[in-house]
Amino acid sequence: MASVAYNFMVVDPNSHSRRYSEHNSTSGHGHHDPRRSSHVALDMGGSEAPSTTTLSKRRRSRKKSSSAAGALVKERIKVQVCVQFFKVGEIDTLKEQYTADVIVRARWREPSLDGQLQEHSEKGEGELYRNPKLAQSMGNIQQGDIVEPSRYWNPKLYIENAYGDPKEQFRHRVMFNEKGEAFISEKRTVKGTFMENLELDDFPFDVQDLTITVASEFPASEVELVEDSENRHMVNKQSFVDEQEWHLYCHTECTKWELKIDPVDEAAKRSAISVKCRAARRPGYFVWNIFMVTFLICSLSFATFSVDKQYPQNRLQLSFTLMLTSVAFKSVVNQSLPRISYLTYMDKYLLASMIMLSAVCVWHAIVTTLLFDRSLADEVETIVLTVLGVVYLLFNVGFVIMIYLFPCKKRRTMCQKDREHKEMARKLLEQPPPKPLKLKHPKSKY
Repeated sequence: MASVAYNFMVVDPNSHSRRYSEHNSTSGHGHHDPRRSSHVALDMGGSEAPSTTTLSKRRRSRKKSSSAAGALVKERIKVQVCVQFFKVGEIDTLKEQYTADVIVRARWREPSLDGQLQEHSEKGEGELYRNPKLAQSMGNIQQGDIVEPSRYWNPKLYIENAYGDPKEQFRHRVMFNEKGEAFISEKRTVKGTFMENLELDDFPFDVQDLTITVASEFPASEVELVEDSENRHMVNKQSFVDEQEWHLYCHTECTKWELKIDPVDEAAKRSAISVKCRAARRPGYFVWNIFMVTFLICSLSFATFSVDKQYPQNRLQLSFTLMLTSVAFKSVVNQSLPRISYLTYMDKYLLASMIMLSAVCVWHAIVTTLLFDRSLADEVETIVLTVLGVVYLLFNVGFVIMIYLFPCKKRRTMCQKDREHKEMARKLLEQPPPKPLKLKHPKSKY
């Protein structure tokens, strides 16, 4: 975050106003001609000084442009963002991060290029008329790659939750709509590791969010990130790497918020947008290797009641062995989880099993005080064995019901969102494509 904060300090604060002041000057006095600018500079540096009327006109034009720029600074530039998860790699629960190949598409208005499509069309009407395929391929949008993107304004987007230095590739294009308004489109291909705060309360029946947070280095008062109205977010399930351990859902969710770098300074707020996909852990490995084995170990503790009460040392030896086995299982589970300060479903089940084993050990130690009356000891032990067995059975039944009601409910909700997402995608595909813009060509002898 220190490097990010440094980048914020080096951003030019006047770039926003300069972008629109240049547009106003070009729209009011024609397109900018670099040769004319150099000619004016030579006149000012030459022997002949400009007249008084010329200087007064320049001052008035500067005042008008500065007032117009000041009015436009208050209007935030809207940058439309679309995130596509091209390839989701390994999800590391212990380090709370995941790897992915992500495509971030951004689009914003560029007023300095407005009207360039009409000029291009007027100059090339004869060629378009002689080549109908070229005119049909243009449609209602004319676009092309930008060779020098540094000449134009850029929102300076970055991925806030990227870990380390991800590999990034950029591609900038200019697009025009049917009104001749220009848009600059940025396609950023990112390959790297991304941080994610995993919510492990429902482990191993949890559903995790895989988030990409895109933010701008400009203050939120100048740049606003919004969801793209034309392109939709996408998740490529076919290239999911960790399919054996996770199930990746195809729907996405977008959240718009403000990133507060400094809670005190209002100018340090950055507009951000978070796009998340979701993955559900496959719990089969933990159910059969942890839950089932722990259940069998704890159930074997009731077999220690078959040892005669006159040999409590044998009873305690068997019970302690089962207790140590459950402790070993607990340590194995801890190696696959980060050091969190709350209990997961796995922790709750293992701790409950250890409490049951501890209760059996305590009873084997207490029963020695009742050996003076054999019939009383047998009667009390029968009651204790029945109570412990019923409690343990009810606990397992209740635990299964609780998993079905809470963690599995979230999975059912995700499946419902997947169905809604597929239905929406199907409706979008059924819609007819937009009609291409009909260009009027002059009559020609060709």
